[in-house]
Formats: sequence, structure tokens, C-alpha cells
Amino acid sequence: MFEGAFKNWKFVLKFLLFSFVFWLLQFSYHYYFVSGGLIELSFIRSFAFSGATFIGLSLLSSILFKFKPVLARHWDIRRSLGVTGFIFIIFHFFSVVILGFKGDARQIFFSLNPFNNLILFGLLAFLIFLIVFLSSNDFAVKKLGYKKWKAIQRLVYFAYWAAVTHFALINPSALMNLSGLLLILVAVLVLLGELYWFLKTASQKNFRSIGTLIGAVIIALYLISIYFGWPVYFQ
Repeated sequence: MFEGAFKNWKFVLKFLLFSFVFWLLQFSYHYYFVSGGLIELSFIRSFAFSGATFIGLSLLSSILFKFKPVLARHWDIRRSLGVTGFIFIIFHFFSVVILGFKGDARQIFFSLNPFNNLILFGLLAFLIFLIVFLSSNDFAVKKLGYKKWKAIQRLVYFAYWAAVTHFALINPSALMNLSGLLLILVAVLVLLGELYWFLKTASQKNFRSIGTLIGAVIIALYLISIYFGWPVYFQ
């Protein structure tokens, strides 16, 4: 399962060091400049912002690969961003449960209306990302076959929709800082890139392709999130 990582261990170590430094900068920034010295909140937000930014960069790299196929030789960076991003999300999830809800995970379900309880979008994203994460290795590709593996990997677009809805609506004011603006920039670039390739595919009259269908569903989901979530910004 970890054969590729062992073969490229120098890159893995460098990327892990880079990831740790990135998170440490996020934590320090939130602790000293955003969260008012609240260590619990700094842990929760630094893991969330680091994870969402890395996953967004992973998706953005896939978009860039389509523009410049020659860049696809750097696929290991894309996978590392996605995998490391989800590891940060795991830490975010447990920091919310342990530090935010004092170990009582049942409090997550205080409401089953996702637009009243935006944590549910985060939980949905977490569960889908978990499925994608567990299949993000060469072992899974060999066991599942490329087509099944690719179908599972496409779930990431649904997970990202849930994640964007979660962090965009749960506390908009928390995004009004350098860390949040970086996350917003990455998310906007990802969404614009995905929209571009969806329109390009549709313009080629390839309406029956699975990619076009998924793209149409994803756009509909974002529109639903905007319609029901927009009032959050006027509360």
C-alpha cells in the first residue's frame, strides 16, 4: 500500500516537513492575531484552514494538469496535497469533538437541518473524503481496477462542495483574515477551473459523459447552497 511512498521517501519527508511548517504558521497566525490567544480555537481553525487549503490546492493542480498536460508528471504533489489535507481534516474533526464538544460527539447532531446545523456539511465532507483518502494509493488502484477507482475518486467533487458550504457559511467572519482569504482564493480558483472545464466539455456536445453529468449535479448543489445559505450573511 505504501510502496510508492517508500520509493520516493525523500520527497515524502520534505513534503511532510513543508506541511508541518504550513500548519505551524497557520496555528501561530490564528493564535496571535485571530483567535485572541485561545489555544483550543487556534487548534480547531488551523487544522481546518490547513486541510481545506491543501485539498483545494490538490484539486487546483488537477485543473492545471488539464491546461498543461506536461505538468501531470508532478502527480505525486497532487496526491500528497490531497492526502495531507485530509490528515489535517482528521485532526480538525477530533479537535472539534474533543475541544469544542468536550468529547460528546452527540452534540454534533443538535439539529438535523443542515442549514441550521452547518456542521453536518462538514461531517458529510469528512465521510466522503475518508472514502477517497482510503483509496488514494497504488494498492487500491490495483485491487479495484482503474474504472472503479476513478469513480471513487470523483466523489471528491461532492466532498469539496460540502466542505465549501461548511466553511463559507458556518462563520463568515472567521474568513476575514489572511488565512481565510487564502482559502477563499484557492476555492474560487478551483470552482472557476471546474466550471471552465464543465462548459468546455458541454460545448463539445458530450452531454452523456459521466463527467458532464457530475458537473451538472455539482453546479446544482452549489446553487442550492447559495440559495439557502445566502441569508447567513445578512443575519
